[in-house]
Amino acid sequence: MTFPPLGNPGLAGARAPRKPRQAIILSGGGANGAYEVGVLKALFSGKCRGVTAPEPELFYGTSAGSYNVAFLVSQWGEFGTASVANLERAWYAEICGGAGTNGVFRFRGDPAHFLDPNVYVPNPLRPLMDLFGDGAYLTWEGIQRAVNLVSRRDESLRERIANLFDFSAFVATEPWEQTIRRTINFASIRAEETRRLSVFATNWATGVLRSFDNHDMTEQIGPLSIRASSAIPGVFPQVYVGAEPYVDGGVLLNTPLTPALDDGADVLHVVYLDPDISAIPLDALDSTVATTYRMQAIAWAALVNRDIDRAARINRGLAAFARVQRGEPLERSEMESLAKGAIMVLGGTHLSTYRPITVHRYHPREELSSGPLGMLNFERDHIEALIDKGFTDARLHDCVKEKCVLPDETVDLATLIASSMPPSLSRSGGRHA
Repeated sequence: MTFPPLGNPGLAGARAPRKPRQAIILSGGGANGAYEVGVLKALFSGKCRGVTAPEPELFYGTSAGSYNVAFLVSQWGEFGTASVANLERAWYAEICGGAGTNGVFRFRGDPAHFLDPNVYVPNPLRPLMDLFGDGAYLTWEGIQRAVNLVSRRDESLRERIANLFDFSAFVATEPWEQTIRRTINFASIRAEETRRLSVFATNWATGVLRSFDNHDMTEQIGPLSIRASSAIPGVFPQVYVGAEPYVDGGVLLNTPLTPALDDGADVLHVVYLDPDISAIPLDALDSTVATTYRMQAIAWAALVNRDIDRAARINRGLAAFARVQRGEPLERSEMESLAKGAIMVLGGTHLSTYRPITVHRYHPREELSSGPLGMLNFERDHIEALIDKGFTDARLHDCVKEKCVLPDETVDLATLIASSMPPSLSRSGGRHA
């Protein structure tokens, strides 16, 4: 498997302009990931206002976004943009369901699961097996926690009592693994030579972010990587890949924009599910769940804005260099951008390392679900509403209102790089000694 070189094409690329590398970046948010499907429908059908339908080479995803991008890459070689329609059908046919009887999770011992006729097909004994399995699992969990309460003398009684309850012990995720295996062709992902896939999960033991790429998508590790990327801590149990425990990549990187910039993407389509923070109402009564949710939303929004600002700074620096080259006067803000660019060059980072970047951002202005627990609502009506909203928002996309990052079209990068090179490098065709 071979991919086009990552990162900047270098000076040779400046002499022979290459086709811009386009990336799709999808974030996490549980059931809210259906919103991404609606955005993709509008984007790839050419109905996204002011945006040309992309031809992506790079796909990045976290949590729910990891499933969406893996599905697309697994089908793109055969179906092309029709993969988006197939993804929508997969959400309706495989993921949608009632509370605890959907294609993602079920609650252990939940009577609703055993009253659903669908669980008796094709194996009528499956509900009985689930019932016995749930009983054995919860019994063992209870014994372990009781032993911990009695035997752990290195912890205070208060801490041991706090450790008695684990919500994730009541959540079974085997429906999610079955959905992943039924809908994603991992062999196709491994065979891809032109489209790169990266999904992200957090190592729960070391706190280090890990990227699972095309070559990792074996029949064994592929489903585990997507489950790990979407294992919301405290809600879904951690997932072991080999001997290492992993949880949701959103713990460290909910919207993987930085990896796309580092890998040389020129045009980035970023779909993230965080609303404007001001649109999340402050509850009349404080609660642990609501407080944690708001804190996480603020942190995620700050990270996305930081990464998008990085792209904007690069564009501003290139534009300032270009104005100096043309002999035009600079404003104070442009002088600051020029100074930062000069520092990078003096520090050994050549101007050719940077390139004009376009970042189109798509996200809801208000909350997609009623509170944080809405991320677990996979009922069909809710999923349909999310997909429709994503489609509508993308059709009405406005780069000015969304503060998309657009490069200065007056910048001639090839000329700019050549003028910034020492004469010896310019004569030698741009090859470093």
